[in-house]
Amino acid sequence: MARKPTTKNHIRGLLDELEPDLRAAFMASLDEIKSKVSLKSIIDRLEANDIEGAVRAANISPVAYRQVQKTVESIFESGGEEAAKKVPRVTANNGSTALFRFDIRHPTAEQELRQYSSNLITRISEDQRQAVRESLANGIAQGRAPRRTALDIVGRINRVTGRREGGIVGLTTPQARYVESMRLRLSSGDPKVLEKIFGMSRRDKRFDRTIMKAIETGGKIPAEMIERMAARYADSLLLLRGETIARTETMTAFNKGQMASMQQAINEGKVSSDIVVKVWHAFLDERTRFTHRQLNGSTVGFYDRFITARGAQLMHPGDPEGGSGEVVCCRCWMETKIDFLADLD
Repeated sequence: MARKPTTKNHIRGLLDELEPDLRAAFMASLDEIKSKVSLKSIIDRLEANDIEGAVRAANISPVAYRQVQKTVESIFESGGEEAAKKVPRVTANNGSTALFRFDIRHPTAEQELRQYSSNLITRISEDQRQAVRESLANGIAQGRAPRRTALDIVGRINRVTGRREGGIVGLTTPQARYVESMRLRLSSGDPKVLEKIFGMSRRDKRFDRTIMKAIETGGKIPAEMIERMAARYADSLLLLRGETIARTETMTAFNKGQMASMQQAINEGKVSSDIVVKVWHAFLDERTRFTHRQLNGSTVGFYDRFITARGAQLMHPGDPEGGSGEVVCCRCWMETKIDFLADLD
């Protein structure tokens, strides 16, 4: 007889299934932005020296991430359904049993989901617009042609796939700066500057021989080759960005769903908040933050916060209020439990 998976293995397996969905939704949203962008509009604005107009023409708006919002909603609901299983069934005098079901349209749940997803999409969109704004300004300052600058933003079409590749749409502002740094180093022609590229871990190492040749001969790397190398670097960073968002926000949405589900049960009188507790579970390996390893197994009341060794306070793993240092790529998860012995104290 097959053994029933532990709660830890069950939740981990569920999260492993949900995470790729969010990553795919994020990448699909970027493909949609790039496929519908008006390159001519960006170029026209750049020729008019209108950076803000060019940023608007890039069409990076919250509505472009509707697939991400839908996926976040699904993950949120999955977390709520998991927590709902912990709420005890209520048996009436006539012997009928009422089973609690999480309603994602419950006012408290809907408000929590709307606020969380709105903040997430706004944060992603605003950061990308800032990255585009800086990149456009750099292109103008360095005297690049408007068309080249625009293509550096949205990427160049691969004639085989028909998709735009490279570009900085989707990257964070710091990541876009890394791409610009890569491009400047490749264009420098200075052996000492070129050597610094080998310290950029996300570079495409298939181009290392080309860089070594330029260092040894003192020759210039052709402009077309520079764009290819910068594009591959940008694509690598974009994959990292997608993985980071998926890992971080899957955990956050799932745990927020658990919180919303228990709050609904409390509001409906299915369970008392006094006997609901939250347990922090961490993955005990070298990748886990020491502050989270110390929290492993910690139990707090439903309305209480977990407090890390750094003093950060989180309602659940992935709580944005804890700050990026405690949240980004967190793999911890929260378990809600009903402590029936609490009422006996």
